[in-house]
Amino acid sequence: MVRVLSHKNNFIPLMNTVPEVLFSSDRNSESVCDSMDWATAVLIGPGIGRGRRAEEMLDTVLMSENMPLVIDADGINLISNSGYLREELRDKAQNDPVILTPHLMEMSRFTGRSIAEIKQDMQGIAAKYAADYQVVIALKDARTVTVAPDGRAVLNTTGNNGMSTAGSGDVLAGIVASFLAQGLDAFDAAALGVYIHGAAGDAAAEKYGVRGMKAMDIAEALPEVLLKADSMR
Repeated sequence: MVRVLSHKNNFIPLMNTVPEVLFSSDRNSESVCDSMDWATAVLIGPGIGRGRRAEEMLDTVLMSENMPLVIDADGINLISNSGYLREELRDKAQNDPVILTPHLMEMSRFTGRSIAEIKQDMQGIAAKYAADYQVVIALKDARTVTVAPDGRAVLNTTGNNGMSTAGSGDVLAGIVASFLAQGLDAFDAAALGVYIHGAAGDAAAEKYGVRGMKAMDIAEALPEVLLKADSMR
């Protein structure tokens, strides 16, 4: 079960696209806390924006206890611009599993390093900040690298250039959060999520081609890919 907290204007398009989700437009701190009490994992960041309300929601989530967390997109951008949120991230990760899923630009904002510098040593830089903040980092690029705070690393080989489309990273964050909610530890959830996401992208490319595929095609390929993965056990 998935509960989405978003602006009321998103209700109709979301229901038309994903009618299975539970929707709430009440995003005050009490409602966010009530939703977290209901949940087994939280994903924050995609589509949240960088305004005051978004910062307040992220603050509430980072202050939660006993709640595994995935932070993506503007969640990472908000932390990058706030020393206070950085410290909250450190505190949160001391007690609960936390996964960051930045692309190169978001990682550049988070670290203060240039994209060119990050691309020269993706694993090393991801490992440094994973250890510093005690988080798992899935650093997205043509070959995404997933790094744990203890230095374990996985370089992913699934996926294709058709996945460099708007919303693809949001699909990845959702997959990772799903695995985290199902009880996988943070490193396994992130590494497996990246692999399955890439495999779904490859399945979508076979059907639509890399020029024609979009993020929803990746999501819709997931049942096929998961069924294949289950048959290989």
